[in-house]
Amino acid sequence: MSRPGSNQKIATLSALRGLAALAVCWYHFTYGQSAALKHTGNYGWLGVEVFFVISGFIIPYSLYQRNYRFSDYGRFMMKRMARLHPPYLASIFVTLLIAYGMFLAPWLHSPGPGFSLKQLALHFFYLNDLVGQPWVNVAYWTLAIEFQWYLFVGLTFSLVAHRNPWIQTSTIIGWVTLFRIFCAQDKIVFHSLPIFLVGVFIFQYRAGLMGATRTVACLSLNFLMMEKFHGQPVAYTALATGLLIATVSVDNRVLNWFGEISYSVYLLHLPIGVGLIGLLSRMPYSGSYLLFIDFAGLLATLAASWVLYRWVEAPSQGWSSRLSFGRAQAPAPQMQRVAASAD
Repeated sequence: MSRPGSNQKIATLSALRGLAALAVCWYHFTYGQSAALKHTGNYGWLGVEVFFVISGFIIPYSLYQRNYRFSDYGRFMMKRMARLHPPYLASIFVTLLIAYGMFLAPWLHSPGPGFSLKQLALHFFYLNDLVGQPWVNVAYWTLAIEFQWYLFVGLTFSLVAHRNPWIQTSTIIGWVTLFRIFCAQDKIVFHSLPIFLVGVFIFQYRAGLMGATRTVACLSLNFLMMEKFHGQPVAYTALATGLLIATVSVDNRVLNWFGEISYSVYLLHLPIGVGLIGLLSRMPYSGSYLLFIDFAGLLATLAASWVLYRWVEAPSQGWSSRLSFGRAQAPAPQMQRVAASAD
């Protein structure tokens, strides 16, 4: 593992985000298609686990570099909402617009969306799963877990980032206890805590809060827990993601671009990509051209995502950056790039 302060580039995280978003897209695009195509996307859903590990790393690391205190909790949550909410709300509008457009096209025989104002209002704080109401876009369930993670890590950060190893260990034991109590409840963050923990352990190592031996031990024990409760695919994917963040530096222009628009891709791949694939699949003899139809859905998703990124997401990043804590610990320049990716 590379030591804290080494040349860890933000492009590594960007590449992982981009690949994770593309994997989730392809999983949904090929789901329910011919066996040959479906097999190419069988494990694409694991991109969600990659996102969770990245959040487990980058959110604590950003808070650490800014010398976060509990008194900053409100501003921290405002930063997260300023960063993520505008594109999220814009994607809800796009999804509803497409759904109503398809409903008004009589030849499509598409049912109306049928969402009440209450169901739409619940989206603002990601509450739909918690009260048993459907999402406008089913992919939003992961955003709800991420939002709960922000709430949770903001409350417990001072303990997990404490330099006393006994306080760190006691905090992790408390987290694991919460996981064991709520592990069957997949709509709340505690179900996914072991996945986020992979990123947290890498953060603790890179911040100099945990030595190499203890980091390896924690990752190993956590791997066994994930393997038992989440299965081998999740365990191997989460561990591999954490090790890549810790040891690999990737700087590729194409992957960086995919990483930049990855959030927008995730938000739009169902209404735009899957929606277009559904329309094209109604054409005569479309079964012979499913691969081309899937790529058409991917290209449409990327184009729409770039527009959303350019006009909504990028400005929201600027709004978030202006909400600073103001007590930065003056990390090395390359580490400042890592922390900045959370804005």
